[in-house]
Amino acid sequence: MELTLNQQAISLAALMFVRGSASFESSLHDEEIAALQVLKQVKAVVPGVVNSQDALCAFCGLYRGPIFRTDDGLMVQCPDCGPFALDPASQRSWRLDDEWLIRKLRGALDISPHATATQIVDGVWDIGRYKKRPVLLARRIDLVERHGLRIFHGPEPRSQSWVITPRPLVRQPLDPLAGMATWWQLEDRFALHGMALRLLGDDPDVMVDSKEMIIPVAIHGPFSHDFAWVHLADWPHGPIRLTEAQARLFATLWNHRHQAQSAEVLMRQAGLASDKPMDVFKVKAANRGDPLYEGPIHAYEQLVSRQRRLGLYQLTWVQSNA
Repeated sequence: MELTLNQQAISLAALMFVRGSASFESSLHDEEIAALQVLKQVKAVVPGVVNSQDALCAFCGLYRGPIFRTDDGLMVQCPDCGPFALDPASQRSWRLDDEWLIRKLRGALDISPHATATQIVDGVWDIGRYKKRPVLLARRIDLVERHGLRIFHGPEPRSQSWVITPRPLVRQPLDPLAGMATWWQLEDRFALHGMALRLLGDDPDVMVDSKEMIIPVAIHGPFSHDFAWVHLADWPHGPIRLTEAQARLFATLWNHRHQAQSAEVLMRQAGLASDKPMDVFKVKAANRGDPLYEGPIHAYEQLVSRQRRLGLYQLTWVQSNA
């Protein structure tokens, strides 16, 4: 499934936020150039400092040469390839405006504009409160892990925070914060609409319209990389979208896929307050018959076995397929 232009724009914004420095326009491919135009329109990026002294060679890409003026215009002298005409686009660079991202995230979460956003450590901000829990924005999830003691147990404790970071560039554990906070990946949980960002599916009881999201492939057995989607061949309505609570429970079951566990262990490790796994799959009367809500309970019934006498639960799919 192809990404829409707005989805490409939020992905590029996330990448630029990770870098924290200016990116040369000439280093972007065609899709990113189009996404950059969207970021310019919404005033999400600011120009970087133009280097008028030297430029990277447009041919070998290995050396930088001095810029000089001739009767034909500006030229660059590559020590290997020789002189060539300077392309002004090769000198343009753009940097994501961190303040713009903070403002838009606060707007998406309906955080009061009068609340103060503070920088905890370099690359990590406390941007306010959402549902009475602190909201942390970080360039990378490893920064939160590295400074976890100061962030969560410092002068202002922030346990059970919402932590927002771009999607990591390398594989990460399913729960790198060990239950200390809820991790949201910027590209997956927020969408660019017009001049604003919008939160997608924050409430565990609210399902996300799959038309607005890219459906990831199965990575962990029938589950997507973040356990938000389930792919089942016997379900006629396509991939099943899970709520946050359901995804956390399935992720915990996957971690214990080789040994059955009690409901108490599963619910505690998933960070859920309910007594039994089935509690987070119950369908309200008003939603019965709707595949969007019936899908998760179908997945639960197909994938989870219960040893009633012992009160133990285990993924049955893993036993027969893994």
